Amino acid sequence: MVTKTDLKRQGVNLAFGQGISVCLTATGVFSQYLSRNNASAPTFQTLFLYVGLGLVFASYFYAQRRPSVHLPWWYWWLLGFVDVEANYFCVLAFRGVVNFAVLGLILHMTVPFVTLLSYFVLRKRYHALHMVGCAFALAGCVVIFAHNNESAEYPDQGKGNAWSLAAAFLYGVSNLMSEYAVKRGGLDANVECLGKLGATAAVISAIQVAIFERDTVAAVDWSGVNIGYTAGYVLAMFIFYVVVNIFLRVTESLMFNLSLLTADIYNAAMNYVCFGDAVPGIYWLALALNYVGTAVYALKEPTQLPPKGETTVEFNELRTPPSEKPIADLV
Repeated sequence: MVTKTDLKRQGVNLAFGQGISVCLTATGVFSQYLSRNNASAPTFQTLFLYVGLGLVFASYFYAQRRPSVHLPWWYWWLLGFVDVEANYFCVLAFRGVVNFAVLGLILHMTVPFVTLLSYFVLRKRYHALHMVGCAFALAGCVVIFAHNNESAEYPDQGKGNAWSLAAAFLYGVSNLMSEYAVKRGGLDANVECLGKLGATAAVISAIQVAIFERDTVAAVDWSGVNIGYTAGYVLAMFIFYVVVNIFLRVTESLMFNLSLLTADIYNAAMNYVCFGDAVPGIYWLALALNYVGTAVYALKEPTQLPPKGETTVEFNELRTPPSEKPIADLV
C-alpha cells in the first residue's frame, strides 16, 4: 500500500531528479557550444571536474579525519575508471553522422542495466508499479526515436550504437558502485565517495588526455569564450555529481536513471532557445510520457532484501543511518 510517507519521500526524490536533469542539460549546452567552436576535448573537460572533486572532498575527508566506509583501494580505482570511460564513450557515440535520437534511446538502456544489476548485486526487488513506470518512461524515448528516424541514412550509426551501449552499461555500473558506497555510512560516506572518485578519476583522465587528446587540446583556440564555456561545463558537472551523490543516498539508482529520461526533452527545449532549432510538437508528448513514467515509479519504493545470512536489516537502515534524518523529513 502506498503511504503518505512514501509519497513525500518520492516527491522529494522526483524534485532532486529533475534538478539533476537540468544540470545535465546545461552540460550538454556548453558541450554543444564547444563543439561548434571546434574546442571539444571530452576527457580534458572532465579532468577539471575530477580535479575539483578531489581537491574539495578528498582534502576535507583526510584533513578532518572523517570515518571511512572501509572499501578496498581497488574499488575506488575501478569506480574512477568506469566513470571516466562512461563519459568518454558517451561523447564518442555522438561523433560522425548519426541519429541522435537513436543514440539517446540506447543510452537509456542504463535503466534496464541498473534494474538487473540492482536485482542481483544489491538484492532489490521491484513491483508492478516500477515495471509500468519503466514502460511509460521508455515509451517517451521511443516516441522521440520514431519521429527522428523517418528518413536519412546514418553511415556512422552502427559504431555510435556500440559506443552508446557501452556508455549505458558503464553509467549503470558507476551509479550502482556509488550507491553501494554512500549507503555504507553517514554523510561522511558521501564526502569520501566524491573525494576518492575525483582523485582516482583525475589521474586516469590525465593519463588518457596525454595518450589520446594531447594534439586535440593543443589545436584548440583557447579564447576567453571557449574558456568560459569550459568553465560552465565543469561547474554544471560539479553540481551534477554532488547532487547525484546526495540523491543516491536517499533513493536508489533506478529512480535516478528514470529521472534523467526527461533530460532529453530539456535538451530539445534548450536547443531551440540557444541554437534556434525548432522543437516539434511530438517532443511534448514524449515529455508527458516520461513524466507519467517517473511519477508512477515514484508511487512505491523497491523492496531491499537483507544481505545474505542476515534477516534483521531493514531497507531504511541501509539507506539512512539512525543518527541522520532523510532529506524528505526536513521538507
